[in-house]
Amino acid sequence: MFKWFVSLIFICTLSVGINVEPLIATTRPKLFSINIDLDKLQNAADFKLLAPPHSDQRYKLEIKEPYPFVPGKPVSKVRLHFFDESGQTYLFAIEEHNAVGYKIEREVTSIDIRNRISTTRTIVEDFKFSERGEKIIINGSEGRFEPWANHIAGGLLRWVQDGTFIEIDSKVFTKEEMVYLAKSMFN
Repeated sequence: MFKWFVSLIFICTLSVGINVEPLIATTRPKLFSINIDLDKLQNAADFKLLAPPHSDQRYKLEIKEPYPFVPGKPVSKVRLHFFDESGQTYLFAIEEHNAVGYKIEREVTSIDIRNRISTTRTIVEDFKFSERGEKIIINGSEGRFEPWANHIAGGLLRWVQDGTFIEIDSKVFTKEEMVYLAKSMFN
């Protein structure tokens, strides 16, 4: 009985941590030319969009959020996935939104095992920059780097630049490569 209960708690905990991104990941957005489509996305964004240099064509770009991207429709958050030249190997992602005034929506599921019911509610909170991780200066701004567990390459690198919150994640690039990439980003 105890093992069953522990297993149930584990499954519930795992399911609470799941968000809508896996649903988004099942769609297959097109790969885009970096310079043309980022310009269109910048015009629709309500924040200053920063990206790797346009001249750097070593990457194939996938606009993951908003999906589908509709030029002219307001955009409050962007998630870009970058792949190698073949478009097959995922290298890194960049997520961006306003650093101030941005609202985060998250779902919280409560499970009542005794009555066998669960309730899910949506909580809306103001975005708050996390100060976890190693302090790193990026283009004059204080950023934070958190490595992945188990000595996997890469991690999360986040900072605020020109009023935009930026987070890069990668399991391919080293911390140094991620910092170099971050320092090369501009509008």
